[in-house]
Amino acid sequence: MARTRAQDKAAKKEDESAPPHTKVPKKRQEPEEESKESDEPPAKAPKKDKKPKNSKPKHEEQAKDDSKAKQATKGNPRGQMKDSAKGSDKIQKLLSTYGTLPLQDTALSDPTSPTPETIFAHLLNATLSSTRISHELAAKTVRTVIEAGYADLDTLEKSSWQERTEVLTEGGYTHYREKTATQLGELAELLREEYDGDLNNLLKQAKGSAGNDSSKMIEEVRQKVKKIKGIGNVAVDVFCDTVQGVWPELAPFIDPRSRKTADGIGLPTDVQELYEAVGKDPVEMCKLASALTVVRLDKKEGEFT
Repeated sequence: MARTRAQDKAAKKEDESAPPHTKVPKKRQEPEEESKESDEPPAKAPKKDKKPKNSKPKHEEQAKDDSKAKQATKGNPRGQMKDSAKGSDKIQKLLSTYGTLPLQDTALSDPTSPTPETIFAHLLNATLSSTRISHELAAKTVRTVIEAGYADLDTLEKSSWQERTEVLTEGGYTHYREKTATQLGELAELLREEYDGDLNNLLKQAKGSAGNDSSKMIEEVRQKVKKIKGIGNVAVDVFCDTVQGVWPELAPFIDPRSRKTADGIGLPTDVQELYEAVGKDPVEMCKLASALTVVRLDKKEGEFT
């Protein structure tokens, strides 16, 4: 049955006059499940870095860096100024400690000039130093042979096989004395027949064959020396190492074993680079080759690493 308007008003009045605890509470709406980020403020998008007012375009900065790099490596095409400086110090130490001129401690009258006696002494040194004996013993034998006058072709030609054997024995060259005594006699004959008693003529022939090609000329010298009986690759290397101090046409030269030593102690292995490091001086290059040989034979690498 429908309620009248008067009945609705009466019911409302009765409800308002009821005690508070008797009022029917209104149904509370359940909150929705909160999201995990509801307690945190929304993340803000990162701001883009603003360029400084005086910043330059990237290509200009790169150009500036390249310019600085060029300044730092000026005069050093490999860009290794520190390494180059250290290498220079090592070379100076090598020269001052072990860089003596070959044959300076012998009885040669003029070891710094390309006299026939001096050049022949370098060949004798190469022959005696390339055998399998200690370098100290080889050096002693070289001094003994030169003191006996065998760097002079006339004296060597007049010597007997027995005399040469005795000189070699005195020098301590006992293992190869008979064979070497024979080779010395043959060497004297070849020198007289092929080069008129003067090895400087060997260099002249090599120059004539090579023209202005220095590399070819050096190879010509090597091939001519190798034709001498008892001279192998090691002896040729020793000869070129030492004789460049008086035959500057052969400079620069560093034998393969000495280049390996240079690499082991942190020096360049390029011969031209080493030559520039000693001021393109053939005598200093000869001293450097000698120093590297001493370092290798005496195992002195630790002094430079």
